[in-house]
Amino acid sequence: MEFIVDSMSGKIAKWLRILGHSVKYVSPEEDDSSVLKLAGGAVLITRDHELLERARKMNLEAHEVPQDLMAAMVSISNLGIRLRIDPRGTRCPFCDEPLSIVRNREIGIELPREVIRGHRRFLLCRKCGKVFWFGSHYWKMLGTLARVKEKREEMRVGGGL
Repeated sequence: MEFIVDSMSGKIAKWLRILGHSVKYVSPEEDDSSVLKLAGGAVLITRDHELLERARKMNLEAHEVPQDLMAAMVSISNLGIRLRIDPRGTRCPFCDEPLSIVRNREIGIELPREVIRGHRRFLLCRKCGKVFWFGSHYWKMLGTLARVKEKREEMRVGGGL
């Protein structure tokens, strides 16, 4: 599933990429007409209710997300998005390129010694050169996903979905 995410929803764009989805992030300089033109064939994610309504009038698939990140994550999970990070399918949160699983000698940039000693596998973006590893930030992301799943379940049980 491909997504177009407007500038009001940048954190969602990063999360969707980490979860393995291709995302075109539209900068704040783009006007609504340009956003709608790009949205053909993709799901538009927005916090802008007027843009949502214009997209729906054009028969585009569009989804409005709340301001709160946790609530927005619950909302996008209702689109059939799995709340699971698969390192083999994740994308660069910055440029949308699929990430490659590599060993430290394949990275080509200097990393802190303790990072190299503590990790065997890394994720490398061959487009922008960013390197990611399974450190504390990764574990925090897994915790966030667990909380989103809990909140989604609470909303289902409570009748909120």
